[in-house]
Amino acid sequence: MAQNFAELCTLLVDDLYGELSSRVFSTLLRHGRLTLAGLAQTSGLTSRQLKHGLVVLIQQHLALYYSSDSDGQTYYEADGINAYMLVRSGKIIRLLQERFGESAGGLGLNLLLLGHVKIKDLADAYGFNKRKGKTNGPEGINGGGIHDEEIDTSHIRSLAELHRVLDELLRAGFVVKVQETHFRPAADIENDAVQAVMESQFPNGVKGTKEKAQLATSVKALKRKWRDGDDYDEYNQSAGTNGVSNGLKRPAPGPAPTGRKRLKLNGAALNGLNGINREDESGSSLDEEMVVRLNYEKCVVAMRSQQLVRLAERHIGYETSRVYEALLRVLERKIRRCHDDLRDYVDEEDDDVAMSPTISSVEVLNALDPDTNLYGDLILDDVSVAGANGGSGIKDDEEEEGVHEVDGDNEEPGRLFLVTRHIRLLCEDPHRFATWVGRRGGGEFRVNFSELTKSLIQHEIEQTVAAKFGRFAVRLIRILYAKGKLDEKQLHLTGMIKQKEVRAVMSTMQEEGFAEIQEVPRDNNKRDTSRAIFLWFFEQDRVRRLLLAEAYKAMSRILQRIRVERDKVQSVIDKAERTDVVGNEDKYLNAAEKLALKEWMAVEERLLVQLDRHDELVATLRDFSPSYSGMVP
Repeated sequence: MAQNFAELCTLLVDDLYGELSSRVFSTLLRHGRLTLAGLAQTSGLTSRQLKHGLVVLIQQHLALYYSSDSDGQTYYEADGINAYMLVRSGKIIRLLQERFGESAGGLGLNLLLLGHVKIKDLADAYGFNKRKGKTNGPEGINGGGIHDEEIDTSHIRSLAELHRVLDELLRAGFVVKVQETHFRPAADIENDAVQAVMESQFPNGVKGTKEKAQLATSVKALKRKWRDGDDYDEYNQSAGTNGVSNGLKRPAPGPAPTGRKRLKLNGAALNGLNGINREDESGSSLDEEMVVRLNYEKCVVAMRSQQLVRLAERHIGYETSRVYEALLRVLERKIRRCHDDLRDYVDEEDDDVAMSPTISSVEVLNALDPDTNLYGDLILDDVSVAGANGGSGIKDDEEEEGVHEVDGDNEEPGRLFLVTRHIRLLCEDPHRFATWVGRRGGGEFRVNFSELTKSLIQHEIEQTVAAKFGRFAVRLIRILYAKGKLDEKQLHLTGMIKQKEVRAVMSTMQEEGFAEIQEVPRDNNKRDTSRAIFLWFFEQDRVRRLLLAEAYKAMSRILQRIRVERDKVQSVIDKAERTDVVGNEDKYLNAAEKLALKEWMAVEERLLVQLDRHDELVATLRDFSPSYSGMVP
């Protein structure tokens, strides 16, 4: 898997940042931690070339560095995860456009191009400050001339709009303040945290199991503080997500501001801002010296929500999936990342559920599009309507003021009652899309993301097994996943499949790595195979790694195929992209060139669709899971 992953990341870097940056990145990825001298020795590049390449990689957060106080050397490492995120650039921009409008999508594109940038320099690039055009100058955070391309500024029309859109993205968590630890390797952060905790709390050393546990807890807390910066909260993982600490200046002393209207997240405004100017509202503005970047972890959370909504639509229905989408979007405000490796877990599953945020039906209703038809997917008989009117149509634990509201004189169930009914459908589904936990706000619920992720992973594995080995293989995989290790006879009886077919299918899956067999002796005579039991079993993590390796390899081949197909018509593409030809294709391009361009665009579209499907598979198998770190090469 590591070889395929390295090849894919190198192709992505080469496609976007050129051969020099990709050579430096590939060397770091293959050889690991290196100094500048080590890079020069292994890559064959000059010191000047390496410095140019490293500047680009560090600016784009594709390389990490650490300056050692002991030997004075600076060490560099490649960041493969951020490099892989380049394949999601279009998906991230589309996500920002759908949720926050065209302005946010254009701003997200520019942040992807710049890597990280000071808000002041970003305003300069848009032409809103006096130092226009000096974003890449010596005083800019981006250094001297790293990015020669011009960014698109047509989507932002004023400095106030730039600050407003940035403020919204900061509050939503899709843009974050850059911390020093964002540039440092994880191993060095761990070593510095251990050293700092040892000096402050354990000057005489660590003795015993209890002190070791205290050391581990303190180290995690310090690393969280370094990572989250101003948003750090020792007791609440989601603190700062909706607060004003993300680089917002405090308002000047004076009379207390009037009460702020609650933000309606019902999609009424086309640009997602609902016409609210935060600077006019609270007197706060963004700190121009703050350095910001896109938050890939939050984008992964949004991708998980999208996949869960599609799963709910497939198993329940469209209207219920709209309610579930509103529920997940409200929860996203309280969730920074799919899984926090720096949080203390006693029991992985139980703690993940207990520490997950809750949401009420009222919150879901406030976030729901008012035009959503809530009567779909529900069968409302007289008993249900009676319950909506205060009768006994629902369970006692749902009887809360507001749940049984009615709409005017029509005596129809109110929207809050219908929303609660849809969430009940989600709770009662075998996938357990939500879990009821209380009565607050018409009903309080939480989502067990850990179990839902396992369902998504198993669904992807079963789809692959069905395509490769047929429906009998899927049935056998489900039986082994549910019951554990079984012999051939038990599989035959449980799956109601002929024993000969069971043997053939399981042997084929074993050859491909989707199933394993274990020999267990019946007695002490271990050499007699006739006196042994052969148990078949299915190991989900192993199959996940296998599918990930295949996905990385397939994505690499797709990128290479795109490059080959582009080279075939490169001369025509260059001609079509000329400034005098754009908009005048009928005048300057002949019929053969138009046909070649049309065929190339069709081929590229098909290949990019396949690339996007493989990326969704990688997200499900790797990024959504608590065992994320174990799936990374």
